Amino acid sequence: MYILTALVAFAGSFVQSSSGFGYAIICMAIWPAFMPFYTASILEAIAAFFMVIYIAVKLWKSIDWKLLLPPIIMATITSLLGVNTLMSLDEAVLSKIMGTVLLVLAVYFIFFSSRVHLKASVISGIIAGAVSGFCGGLFNIGGPPMVAYFLSVTDDKEKYNATLQMFFTINTMSIFLIHVFQGHVTTSMIPLVGAALAGTAAGTVSGLFLFQKLTMDRIKKFVYIFMICAGGYLLLS
Repeated sequence: MYILTALVAFAGSFVQSSSGFGYAIICMAIWPAFMPFYTASILEAIAAFFMVIYIAVKLWKSIDWKLLLPPIIMATITSLLGVNTLMSLDEAVLSKIMGTVLLVLAVYFIFFSSRVHLKASVISGIIAGAVSGFCGGLFNIGGPPMVAYFLSVTDDKEKYNATLQMFFTINTMSIFLIHVFQGHVTTSMIPLVGAALAGTAAGTVSGLFLFQKLTMDRIKKFVYIFMICAGGYLLLS
């Protein structure tokens, strides 16, 4: 189980460090197949934190703090609601909901994202942050709403990725602290955390190298196809 945990973490971190998102989608689509959904959610929050803070530090000079502030404040608030909802729902129900969310997001990104052009504003930032925070607390999949927002309001690859990863850094840390304070994190998870971190570290380094070589469009197409497959699997399983 530890090897499989590390391999999934490698795939997720490779995709995210290459395209800006995808770690949670991949991990939360596969990990619940061989570990409890709640364990997978907490594990993803821990491992993702180290990955996104590393990327954010690497791209620190490109972070747009003014753009980041409204969504991260709202996401921090709605994350608590998402975590509380997570712990109150049945695992089977969570899997079905997440499968539906992945399919809807995949359809949006493939067919509609290029037609939607948001403007950078406090209101749009707050709305995107609210949706992202709730989904992040519930599934740890808060990335797609922020990806849609930051892609629409930035025109620079480094600014997009740096600001997005700093958003994930702050939001993931708040979600993890909520789990800690509510007593959801246990010492029995330490071996799994170690395996996930090992895979995440290797995938992040490899993905950042690819980030400089390929366009994001190619990576995104892979992520969209994966979202469809993962969403369909979760709905049918």
